[in-house]
Amino acid sequence: MNKNQIINEFKDIGKIKADRKWTDTFLLAILAGAFIALGAYASLLVRIDTPIGIAKFFAGVVFSSGLIMITFTGAELFTGNVLMIFSILFKKINFYKMLKNWIIVYFGNLLGAVFIAFCVLLCLKPSPEYLNLALQTATSKVELNTLNCFISGIFCNWLVCMAVYMAQCAKNIQGKIFGIIFPITIFVIAGYEHCVANMFFIPNGIFAQYFLQNDFGLTFSAFIKNIIPVTFGNIFGAFIFVVLPLWKVYKK
Repeated sequence: MNKNQIINEFKDIGKIKADRKWTDTFLLAILAGAFIALGAYASLLVRIDTPIGIAKFFAGVVFSSGLIMITFTGAELFTGNVLMIFSILFKKINFYKMLKNWIIVYFGNLLGAVFIAFCVLLCLKPSPEYLNLALQTATSKVELNTLNCFISGIFCNWLVCMAVYMAQCAKNIQGKIFGIIFPITIFVIAGYEHCVANMFFIPNGIFAQYFLQNDFGLTFSAFIKNIIPVTFGNIFGAFIFVVLPLWKVYKK
C-alpha cells in the first residue's frame, strides 16, 4: 500500500470517529485511558530494583502494550485522535465535529486513567518501593516548567502519532505491534510528556503520598499545571511534525 492510500485511510478514519455516537466514543475513550494507565503501571513495576538503562528500555516496551490494546480494540485515545486533522484538511469533517470528539475523548481518557490509578493503590496493595517510585515519578513531572512541558509534549506525540501511522501501514498483527513498540519505547526512554499517561502517573503519585503518610505538596492543581501545556504540546507536535508534512507531500 502506498503512502497516498495510508493518508486516505486516516482521512476516512477521522470521519468515522467524528460521526460515532458520543456515548460510544466516551466508552471507548474510558477503555483507552485505562489501557494507557495499565501500560504506565507496568512501566513503573519493571523499573523497581532494575538498573536504570535496562529499566527504561523495558519500561518503554511494556508501556507500548497500552497503545497496542487500543489499536486492536479501536479504543479512542486523545493523542492519537489529533490525526483527525487529516479529515479537516481533506474537508471530510468540520472543526466543530473534531473538537467535540476531542473533548469527549479527553475526559473519557481521564476517567479511565484515574480509575486505574485509584484501583492500583486501593485494591492491589502495592509495595513501599512502588509507592515511592510512583511519588517520585509524579513529582518529577509537576516540577517541570510550562515550556518544558510544552516542548516535551511536542516530541512525545510526534513519536506516538508515528507509532499510530506505522501501525496503520502494517497489514498483519506482528507488523502493527512492532510498528508501535519502537517509537513508544523512544519516548519513554527520553522521558517525554504524554497527557493521557500523566492522567495516570500524577494522580497515582498523589494517591501514593497519602498511603506513605507523607505530605509533599503534590496536589491536583499541580496536575492541572502540568497537563495543560503537555496537552497543547501533544496537539502541536502531531500537527506540525506528522499531519502537516505527510498531508502536504501525499495529499494527491
